[in-house]
Amino acid sequence: MEDPDLAIRAAAFKAVERLSVEAGGRIPWGVIERGFEYSGERIRLASKASGIFKPRQMSSALSIKTTKPRAGRPSWYRDQGAGTDTDTGLVSYDLVHERGHWTNDALRRAFERRAPLIYFRAVESSWYEAIWPVWVEDFVQQAGSVLLAAEDTDQREVSSVQAMPSGTLSRERSYSKGTRKYRNHQAWFSSRTRSAYGYRCAFSGLPLGKLLVGAHIKADAEEGPASVNNGICMSTLHHTAFDAHLIGVDPELRIHVARTVMLTSDGPLLSNLQGLDGKTLRVPADPMATPDLEYLEWRFARFEAAKA
Repeated sequence: MEDPDLAIRAAAFKAVERLSVEAGGRIPWGVIERGFEYSGERIRLASKASGIFKPRQMSSALSIKTTKPRAGRPSWYRDQGAGTDTDTGLVSYDLVHERGHWTNDALRRAFERRAPLIYFRAVESSWYEAIWPVWVEDFVQQAGSVLLAAEDTDQREVSSVQAMPSGTLSRERSYSKGTRKYRNHQAWFSSRTRSAYGYRCAFSGLPLGKLLVGAHIKADAEEGPASVNNGICMSTLHHTAFDAHLIGVDPELRIHVARTVMLTSDGPLLSNLQGLDGKTLRVPADPMATPDLEYLEWRFARFEAAKA
């Protein structure tokens, strides 16, 4: 089903990307509340009073918002599975209890149109990180919740800031209870990691969202968890170099460049990699999202072994 809100939705994604980069991934509520300008109008991004939000200029939901977990409740930092549906690997989000509530209807319309949303997740009182695009994969009215999928960076079906060539900002339903579970977990991991790092490469500071991935420190194949503390946001170039052990990060967050790279001379791109040697890795503004020292030790030992 075609999304009549396509143009506003795409403009909202551009605005949120700009805010996320400027704020380093932790956006104050006052900035979110101001919204953005579109065709001479001020369009809001979220509502303080409601978790599900539809601007008056749109016909379906634009964003959803969560509150900060209460003391003692799990967060996604140490356990990416918190709030995740065990059958599908998708993230659960509660509807308004009142059946037929207009905000639930607005979210249902987004679901029916396969329209992407912005997910504002509270990291502390009045501070949020933005994750986008996310989709409602299943609308479970009886359970009073929906299941959300994040962008799959291994098979990108839509950019966070522009429409597909077909002119639709949507995607096909993708979850299943079998083969898709692993990919859904990893899609949320990558989206959460990029968001925690403010959509900037931790090595170079590059702020181009289309070139960024959330990369594992301890690899999937080695049972590395899909947790932000086991992730680093980096550009596709740095990700390739990291996986090839051409660059590494020690437990004190110092960057090391392999000797083979340091001894090679081949233009400015390689010089930029060489210039990283001895510098400090950029980390998220939220200390709870910084890389786990145990995972860094594990990965750096392999970097060191690769030099032998």
